[in-house]
Amino acid sequence: MIVRNKHRNEIYSINFNKSLKDFFRASTKKYHNIALITDSNVHKIFHKEIMNKDINILKISPGEKSKSNRVKEKLENKLLELKFNRDSLIIAFGGGVIGDLTGYLASTYLRGVDLVHIPTSLVAIVDSSIGGKTGINNNKGKNLIGTFYNPKEIIVNSDFLKTLPNKEIRQGMAEIIKYGIIKDYNLFKKLEKINDNFLDNNEFEINKILKKCIKIKVEVIQKDFKESDLRSILNFGHTIGHGLEKLYSYKKSHGDCIGTGMAIESLIAKKYLEFSSGDYKRILKILDKYHLRKTIYKKSDIPKILEFIKLDKKNKKSKITFSLPDKIGNIKKRNKKFTVEITDKKIEQTLKEYLNEI
Repeated sequence: MIVRNKHRNEIYSINFNKSLKDFFRASTKKYHNIALITDSNVHKIFHKEIMNKDINILKISPGEKSKSNRVKEKLENKLLELKFNRDSLIIAFGGGVIGDLTGYLASTYLRGVDLVHIPTSLVAIVDSSIGGKTGINNNKGKNLIGTFYNPKEIIVNSDFLKTLPNKEIRQGMAEIIKYGIIKDYNLFKKLEKINDNFLDNNEFEINKILKKCIKIKVEVIQKDFKESDLRSILNFGHTIGHGLEKLYSYKKSHGDCIGTGMAIESLIAKKYLEFSSGDYKRILKILDKYHLRKTIYKKSDIPKILEFIKLDKKNKKSKITFSLPDKIGNIKKRNKKFTVEITDKKIEQTLKEYLNEI
């Protein structure tokens, strides 16, 4: 699959099931120096696949807390020690945390060195590795510091999913469901019908769903790389979801928070826009099918959640910005924009109503 960025006149490829050995062999001939950045959990599973005497393996601790200036600076010092220059390559090998952090590192080290993503989690395969967003967290919120920086290549291998526990597959299902809600009604219907244990489905069907999600994201980012409007639809569920992640200091899993975020944002659409009760119920049902409404908050948490989501980088002026569906499979343009501003009071009322419902 070819990805084109018309703003920067860049092209890169997404390659499926490419041999890692062949890729490493070709890369060591092309680049002066190579670093592969991963976390200790991923390294434990794949150390044999990535073992190469000509590649520097740099390991960090797993988890959202590694997306920090402290870890980035530690990696930068290691690259400088190893005499990395602009003829070097940095490989992100892991899930979303590794991809976001490594992408940011590659975009700023010597003002930019070549980057390759090899995603190993379902979230990273269908979402975070694609689109050029990089970033780290700040004590005020998630992904507030970062850049837009495309890789030279993304290598996707669905076999990596077989190594993941069910909890990690569940996190990726939140993003897959999101694609159905914002852009593809047929995908949503398919997810309603298939086995709720995603990896128990036919391998051909799994790969078809993965490629469909990747294609949707590619089509969106090619039209709006820097999130001026259309790309905002990819944030459905994430405004509330990121607030919940911050509320729990990132101890709750990303997909669980986004699942609850999609439920609450769908309720906002039902209460204040033209989203139907029937579609709202179908979204709750599919989220429950994949066990994605596990993140609960208390009434006393609502003021904190509001404060956290006010820091969302998509907000404009004083109101909080959402991309909300008018029906399953479509985000409607309102006032020529794919985003809509919702007042604090309406969000607060919805957060309380959602608590009463559950």
